[in-house]
Amino acid sequence: MLRESYRLFQRFYRLLDAVWIGLAWIIAYWIRFSTGWIPVYYGVPPFRAYLAHLPLVLLIWMAALSYGGVYRTRRWRTVGGEWKDLARSSAVAMVLLVSIVYLSTKVQFSRIFYACFLCLALAGLLAIRRIFRFLVHRSRQNAPASKRVLVVGDSAFAAPFLEKVGRHPEAGLKVCGQLRDGDPDGDRRDPGIPGGYGALREVLLAEKIDIVVFALALEDAWYLKEMLRGISDLAVDIHVIPDVFPILPLHPGIEEFDGIPLVRVRASPQQGAASLEKRIVDVVLAGTGMMALAPLFLIIALAIKATSRGPLLYRQLRVGMDGRPFSLIKFRTMREGAEQENEPVWSMRKDPRRTRLGAFLRRYSLDELPQLWNVIKGDMSLVGPRPERPEFIREFQKDIPDYILRQKVKSGLTGLAQVRGWRGPTSLEKRVECDIQYIEGWSLGLDLKILWLTLWKGFVNKAEQ
Repeated sequence: MLRESYRLFQRFYRLLDAVWIGLAWIIAYWIRFSTGWIPVYYGVPPFRAYLAHLPLVLLIWMAALSYGGVYRTRRWRTVGGEWKDLARSSAVAMVLLVSIVYLSTKVQFSRIFYACFLCLALAGLLAIRRIFRFLVHRSRQNAPASKRVLVVGDSAFAAPFLEKVGRHPEAGLKVCGQLRDGDPDGDRRDPGIPGGYGALREVLLAEKIDIVVFALALEDAWYLKEMLRGISDLAVDIHVIPDVFPILPLHPGIEEFDGIPLVRVRASPQQGAASLEKRIVDVVLAGTGMMALAPLFLIIALAIKATSRGPLLYRQLRVGMDGRPFSLIKFRTMREGAEQENEPVWSMRKDPRRTRLGAFLRRYSLDELPQLWNVIKGDMSLVGPRPERPEFIREFQKDIPDYILRQKVKSGLTGLAQVRGWRGPTSLEKRVECDIQYIEGWSLGLDLKILWLTLWKGFVNKAEQ
């Protein structure tokens, strides 16, 4: 019965989303072309041309939402987590839609229309979920409707878990207490389990607990087997918070290999579907950027040839994801043969090896533009830690803890460190700190935010001024 109700609820949710996406497509056309709020310079395109693409829009959008996990019901998902899934899925859907329409049809949709549609679609989807959250929260306000939770253990994650449960009443959880080793009630049942852990079964029955969450410290983990054996006949949900994430907290999580559970302590967050999503965005945006900037590329190329001798492009060996070397491409900003005159040196202020034009290109980061080709090839991403030369990596690894973790994602044309001002000859420690923060919190939404901040703040390299 519950399973059937769940399926009906999911179908209703999907239907509501599909109806809104269709309405958003129609409303966006009305806002762009019929209201007069936005000037129309080249005539109003026929509505039927836009309406004909609506089935494709619905197919792409609903597939992206499903693939992004939006419709999975998870009690532990927070409002923020749900909204991130929505934003990421919508961004992927929009990139796919624009790419397919651009490559497969001669119809050129208005860019302002696309922007209106995306804003309407995302706002409506968020509003639908907000309304449902409000209704569910109201239905769970009565204590009997809430799931009663007991936390067992006192690891570093116990207190944060209790605090987060209190911050998210929409989850429908009510913490009834925390059982610690050595509590006064101690050892009332099982002499093999010391302290308060021995009272677990009695507490579960007396408090009518629905969910027990084990948050045992690593040194107390051996108690877990005995406690589970003692409550094996009780109809309670059991969850375990592993006390291993502090070892190396880089994208921790749980995976499964052919039925064998694996606790992921350190791994790249850009794997599987996430890697595909990021690659699609990289190729589409980098390809569009190269086409749009083609005139600027030509002007810079002619200026370099006219002002100094030597090749147009400068190639340098850099190290990318998983330590793989690649040839990074830049517009040449130094005198011909400048690198052969000295040992490799890190970026410096007012580098004397620069040409006059090279100083200008570096100041406005124009020398980095050819790296869009590195992005298209797959050597780099649009967003990520800046790649370094192998000579410097060997040196930095010795002095900076966790420096090597930067290589768990693709190197980027821009990154969190760059939009915060840590670029060029600035604090390496601060740059690495920002890079690790980016990796730990990576999402497609964060990438889009960094790209926006890069455009918003401009490309001026203050270290070159």
